[in-house]
Amino acid sequence: MIIENIEKDSFIVSTTGKTSREIFEIRERRGEGHDRDFLTVGSMGHTSSIAFGMSIGTEKNVYCIDGDGSFIMHMGGLGIAAQNAQNNFKYILINNGAHESVGGQPTVGFDINIKKILQAVGFDSVKEVSDADQIEEVIRGMKGKDALIISVSQGSRDELGRPTVSPEKNKQDMMTLLTEGE
Repeated sequence: MIIENIEKDSFIVSTTGKTSREIFEIRERRGEGHDRDFLTVGSMGHTSSIAFGMSIGTEKNVYCIDGDGSFIMHMGGLGIAAQNAQNNFKYILINNGAHESVGGQPTVGFDINIKKILQAVGFDSVKEVSDADQIEEVIRGMKGKDALIISVSQGSRDELGRPTVSPEKNKQDMMTLLTEGE
């Protein structure tokens, strides 16, 4: 639902593990390329810093799709991003209360007030949803330096594949797109 409702010419930086694996599969299934997606393989917590850096190098929207574990690990980096980003930086946090990609260990994602934290670090608007019907409306309404928290249950498909494009190739394809003026 996220990919379906963001602008086709925008960029995505996704957190390590299953989130990036799902984005890769969706693009493959739809016959789309991967040059607008940076799959942050093996770097949990760095997603928001990477997305922020990209957002200052393009006029297009950059969507950071993060997880609660990654968010908690690097709140300081997200604070820097929120304070300094322009309106093309969009933050989407998928909160399942666990480090699902690395074994399902619990986080404090459901025990802390993530919305207040995101507001305090400087996002213009922070919305929370837990119903799939709300996602489309909220994503399409993201106009400024906005954040969206999507609360979900833990669980992903057992047969979830892995990207078949190397991280180096993924990076090079995206850099080419960014430097050639999109």
